[in-house]
Amino acid sequence: MINSEKLLKALVVVLILTFYASFLVYKIKLPAADDLPRQIMIGQEIVHGNWNILYQNVFSYTEPEFTFYNHHWLSGVIFYLIDSLVGWSGLVIVKIIILLLSFSIIFKASLKKANFWLVALVSLPALLIMHERTGLRPEVFSYLFISLYAYLLLDFEEHPDRKKIFWLIPLQLLWVNMHVFFSIGLMLVLGFIFEQLVINWRNLKESLILRKILIVFVAMVMVSCINPRGFMGVIYHYPSISLDISENQPLSEYQRSAAPGADISVRIFKPLVAVWVLSLLVLIAFRFTQKQKKKKTPPVFFSLAMLATTVLSFLVLRGMAMFGLMLLLFLPAVLDEPFEYISDKLSAYSKRLKVVLGRCLIGGMILIFGYFNYLSVRGTFTGFVDRGLGLASMAEGGITFFKENNLNGPIFNYADIGSYLIYYLYPEEKVFSDNRFGDAYSKSFWDDIYLPIFADEKKWQEYLNKYDFNVLFLYQYDGGPDFRKFLYNRLRDPEWALVYGDAFSMILVRNNAEHRELIEKYQITSENVPQSLFYLLKSPV
Repeated sequence: MINSEKLLKALVVVLILTFYASFLVYKIKLPAADDLPRQIMIGQEIVHGNWNILYQNVFSYTEPEFTFYNHHWLSGVIFYLIDSLVGWSGLVIVKIIILLLSFSIIFKASLKKANFWLVALVSLPALLIMHERTGLRPEVFSYLFISLYAYLLLDFEEHPDRKKIFWLIPLQLLWVNMHVFFSIGLMLVLGFIFEQLVINWRNLKESLILRKILIVFVAMVMVSCINPRGFMGVIYHYPSISLDISENQPLSEYQRSAAPGADISVRIFKPLVAVWVLSLLVLIAFRFTQKQKKKKTPPVFFSLAMLATTVLSFLVLRGMAMFGLMLLLFLPAVLDEPFEYISDKLSAYSKRLKVVLGRCLIGGMILIFGYFNYLSVRGTFTGFVDRGLGLASMAEGGITFFKENNLNGPIFNYADIGSYLIYYLYPEEKVFSDNRFGDAYSKSFWDDIYLPIFADEKKWQEYLNKYDFNVLFLYQYDGGPDFRKFLYNRLRDPEWALVYGDAFSMILVRNNAEHRELIEKYQITSENVPQSLFYLLKSPV
């Protein structure tokens, strides 16, 4: 009986991990709004001794002296080393390993507070929420750190005599240099401290847990200052800019512009918020009606974590993956007592009925995860992705054309394709902009230069004269304001000629003597579109 139960649990875990992995295995679309190419270049520059990369915007010719707060330099070094050893396919594999490991750790942490079958059942909605963030960027390390912190804090609560909790100090040192979410680690520990204050308010001096965790927290704050910007790097606030960045949009704003039901994570988020609030009320009502002689620890830590990630998800879309991680901790923990109560009542009423219902639950769970695995393989959750490892089809087409035809700048580019250009062209060419936004460019750059270029033809002419753009390298699927209008204006502009287009990028060159031969050979016009857009027509994407 024990072996069969272990086998069933192992089967369910395999199904859960397979489901998660099924929407992680997709190729990298380099020209898209990904940080990865630039991160690799940052890592390469650091490894080769260019420490200016930590402090200045060296990749851009528009604001090269802008003070840069680089919180992800160590992630870049790791990505560069992986890329050097195993290439793009290896990077996808590493992403899958990191995210599966993060989920597995939070799953194990949740088992400290709840029944296995409850944790497994909550895994499905948690993973559907976590589907919102599956790209390879420094953010994946934050999910790993969040999982590790949650596990170590719960283990410390269970075994206060152990010294594992001191691992949070070196982990914080790594985190502050790998991703800007490092402050979440401090907030997790603060939430845990607050819970201990609530529980032990009568015996604060005698609390071993509180004494230890306070020492750890102070040490974490101190090591957080060990970053390229020191204390300023800890208190640095990401400036708000006018540019519309989907991942940093409030949920309400994203829903106004996105197609209804297009994003399953967004679709189920609000119902899950209602579920976790209702679950907490159920636990409070359950404890009140049961009038337990031995008072159990209130779920203060879990409730604070859920509240914080819920608010964050409403404020910025990218907070949803953290909401999913916390949901997997919270829901099983608060439902465990009512679940065990119902289970005991069923045993007292009819052991056979309990066994039958238990088997139905297990069988249903296996069927549910099997069905969702089937849906995921068919692309129901993954959407329009190129499944597999390495680079997506035509990912390097634009840059290959640029290099083969010996094009040169100054380049005008949309921000989302800047990372791609940096990877392939730096240091020979620098970019007009890239998607570090407020981290590497001033607010005035976006508000007074970048956005007006797209919206106002007079501004375009002003900055064309100032920067003397020679090539326009544009991203096909940019959703920025006025981008389509700008593109149509340039396609009708006799000063520019469209010479390349594929599934991702478009290249226009200045109509001058330098490009006369190239234009005669490659210009795409309304008369020769079928022949000229060879790359786009042949692309399977």
